Amino acid sequence: MSPEQIAADFVTRWARAWSDEGPAAATRLYTSDSMLVGGVTAIGRSQIETALTALFNQGWASIDIKVTHARAVNGMVLVASDFTATGSGPNAGKTLAGRSTHALTQIDGAWLSVMHTAA
Repeated sequence: MSPEQIAADFVTRWARAWSDEGPAAATRLYTSDSMLVGGVTAIGRSQIETALTALFNQGWASIDIKVTHARAVNGMVLVASDFTATGSGPNAGKTLAGRSTHALTQIDGAWLSVMHTAA
């Protein structure tokens, strides 16, 4: 698969996991030692799940992600994307738009995020 196909597949899986199953499912798409940098810095799946759960509980329970750039570098795939989260609960009727990046690595045939940034 091309870097663009890998990136598109990953963000589709991430968005479906988030929107259909919640933060625990999305967290499974990270390596055990991954890093998330956004409103907080979280290292490892446990901290990432805590950070994502806080965001989810604010009402950002549905997300759409579009890849803007993807490239292969030294066996990894770097992904830049735009996202739009749709609010519910305390953020009903609102949207949250931003940009994010993922550095993906392949482990046992699955592409997982080792670094995720969001702003």
